[in-house]
Amino acid sequence: MEIQKTVLSVETYIGSTTAQAQIESAIPLPSGVRSEKVLLCEPEVRVRDTVCTKDGISVTGLLLLHLVVETDAQEPTAFDASATFTHELTLAGVTPERNARASVYVPACTCRIEEGGLRMQATLLLRADVFASDRQTCIAGIDDAKGLETQGETVCLQRRTLLGAHSIRLRETVEAPEDMTLLRTNAIAEVGRIVNGSDGLLLEGTLTATAYYYDGEGGTVRNVYTIPFSDTIDAEPNPQPSATVEVQQLSTSYDAGGELSLEAVLSLGIYGFAEERVTVLSDAYDSEGSFSCETRTVPCLNYVGERTRQTVLREPIYVPGHLKDVTRVLFTAATPAVTDVIVNERDASIDGLLLLSIVCCGDDGRLYGFRTDLPFSLSLEPCGTVLIPTVSVRSVETTGSGRTLSCTVELNYGGEWYRQETVSLTADLTPGAPRDPHEGILIYFPDGNDTIFGIGKRFGIPTSEIRAQNPRLNEPLTDGSYVLLLRKTK
Repeated sequence: MEIQKTVLSVETYIGSTTAQAQIESAIPLPSGVRSEKVLLCEPEVRVRDTVCTKDGISVTGLLLLHLVVETDAQEPTAFDASATFTHELTLAGVTPERNARASVYVPACTCRIEEGGLRMQATLLLRADVFASDRQTCIAGIDDAKGLETQGETVCLQRRTLLGAHSIRLRETVEAPEDMTLLRTNAIAEVGRIVNGSDGLLLEGTLTATAYYYDGEGGTVRNVYTIPFSDTIDAEPNPQPSATVEVQQLSTSYDAGGELSLEAVLSLGIYGFAEERVTVLSDAYDSEGSFSCETRTVPCLNYVGERTRQTVLREPIYVPGHLKDVTRVLFTAATPAVTDVIVNERDASIDGLLLLSIVCCGDDGRLYGFRTDLPFSLSLEPCGTVLIPTVSVRSVETTGSGRTLSCTVELNYGGEWYRQETVSLTADLTPGAPRDPHEGILIYFPDGNDTIFGIGKRFGIPTSEIRAQNPRLNEPLTDGSYVLLLRKTK
């Protein structure tokens, strides 16, 4: 008897884990700046490395802070600072061979004046999803056995695969208001189109930068700049390509004469949908009962695809009691944090909060800043059993005056969907068990779980003979029917 074996590379989902970490750091003020008030402390996180170890998952990254303080001359000035972090998460089943994906959020961040500088305190919420790729050896087929009957199963393995990555640098000089103070510039990048070409995959998208200028009299000017970009990544064509783009670096230079120079570094990654279909042996028998199949059930994680949606949140914002009445809002920064992901058969949701930082002008003519949280629960139609979530802010604006303001936030949300399944593989053949001793003519009454293959395996009769002896027999076999079996005496 000849046995053919094959090796499958099966992805599995180990699970997810979350943890909180506290980070604290001293931040010096820019040279020559003296301040007694922090107007804005906007955090941004960039994950640098995620590594599985024998003890868990190690995540390292950079916490960026976009700060606006009021100088001793009661004028706002903006600058950036950063702090590195490393944190360990624990999860059962993690080994150094596993792969992890980490996201880090900032649900709380404060800065205060301390000894001529700033003291930053932030809470980091870390989430890691761990995957494994295991090689499974199984039997693909059998030949040369007397009265051999086999059943095969087609195993479909679907993966998300990295096709290529690249970084590009954009430089643009745009018009700006004259004789103002640049408070804050933020940018988001989005891929609009992916084209399969002969030279690779062409990505086309836009970088949208928003700049806020202070006029010196309690007002601001907001300008939005849209910069197109394109890049060709050397990669094979793919039927379902998707892309990620991240603004790795954004620097600006403002000329009070009316120009703003923007420079951005974009990190592009393009992913594809890979599918492998393999037929493996699920069960077999021969007429002599010389072997039986040793099977095992293997978990399998199949990639479904990426799904994103947009939504708009509109919520009232209440001014803290210790602040003056607001006459106008200068600008708002919003940082999302995912706190929970819920997936079941009927629905799915991404829960979290937005950390809002609002800079406004009071009725005394002074500038003030305050922070507040805006909870959210974003509903999704489930496309699988595992979701790796993403939430990003496309735009945010706060309007109104007095004690109650109105905040409008436009969000992108969704993520990668996977489906957890199981496949049955025949791992080996073992010596056959004794057969049912019946010989000659037998009338068998099947129950609801019987199949023609299963009956043939039990009595050692080829399925072709069972069908020939029962020409009106059809599957599924119904209760009350009977199967005529003719087992020849040796």
